[in-house]
Amino acid sequence: MDKTQSSTDTGVRQNVGGRSFAKDIAELALFLDFSEPDPEGHLEAAIAEILQDRSIPSSTLKRCASEARALMEHAQETGMVARIEAQADQSEWAIRGALSAWLDEISLTAVLKQRALRLNRSRGGRPPSQTRTLRAVQELMAFARAGRPGAVDELRSIRALVSGEA
Repeated sequence: MDKTQSSTDTGVRQNVGGRSFAKDIAELALFLDFSEPDPEGHLEAAIAEILQDRSIPSSTLKRCASEARALMEHAQETGMVARIEAQADQSEWAIRGALSAWLDEISLTAVLKQRALRLNRSRGGRPPSQTRTLRAVQELMAFARAGRPGAVDELRSIRALVSGEA
């Protein structure tokens, strides 16, 4: 049986009560981790399977993949993966059902907030604006050294703004 068959074929509900695509992706990827010997590429395979059934904009898909990765990390950290592995004699249906039930109970928002705090960011994703600004200026300096037209003028404008000469 193809491990990535849609949930209607395996008898497990997907997109339960408005369930997020991230949870669907995480469920399938975690199931593949249990059922396939080589864990490489399971997230990508799950994303491809979810895309077959639905039309998802690329920006939404990137966010959902990141959220699914956070859910998968949370499953490892909380021991959910170890609990299911301890019951390795379960059928694939029982494993998939246990994953589905666990994901239905988990608050994606809470998992994302926990990851953001672990990464020392209040909201996740992006670094703080001071860091982004510093990186942008450093990148601009590298462009100026490389001879990019207008980079030196832009740096002069920044210097004038910071020193109050503008």
